[in-house]
Amino acid sequence: MAEIEDIKEVSEEKSGDTKSKLIEFGIYGTSALVFLIIAYFLVNSLYPGIYKLQNLEKPDNSVKTVDQPEAEYDLLMLKTVVNPKGSGANRFLMVEVAINPLLDFSSEFDKMNPMLTSLTGEYFSSKTVEELSEVKNRELFKRELAEQINRYTKAETGNNLVYELYFVQFIMQ
Repeated sequence: MAEIEDIKEVSEEKSGDTKSKLIEFGIYGTSALVFLIIAYFLVNSLYPGIYKLQNLEKPDNSVKTVDQPEAEYDLLMLKTVVNPKGSGANRFLMVEVAINPLLDFSSEFDKMNPMLTSLTGEYFSSKTVEELSEVKNRELFKRELAEQINRYTKAETGNNLVYELYFVQFIMQ
């Protein structure tokens, strides 16, 4: 009987050791998992700043974006006055648009100026007074007008004209 009790004690000690080893393994595993999660969030939050600093020191000039001017050209100006849609000719908009061109369009621009001015007038006359009054819509107007001008110049010359578009004057009365 003594032998059976000794076997029970030994098996209880082994099961106690196994439980403590499992608990110890669980603590180490949980600690490692917490460490990895903290490291992930730390690297994820700091890496964009480090990446930006590294690329500022060594700019890659071999990469050119599409529709990026190779040189600076004179701004091309369009000026028009229109009555907004639904204003009953009681309101008017005077807008002067400056175009930063992709290519040297100075010779073609003189020929296209009447059509581009008309296109600009038609674009703004299709907008209501409420739309034109909202300052937040100006970026949308710039984008849409640039697309229309590029569509026209691409059809006429085979190239886009607009790199950037600015409203020099945007006066509504």
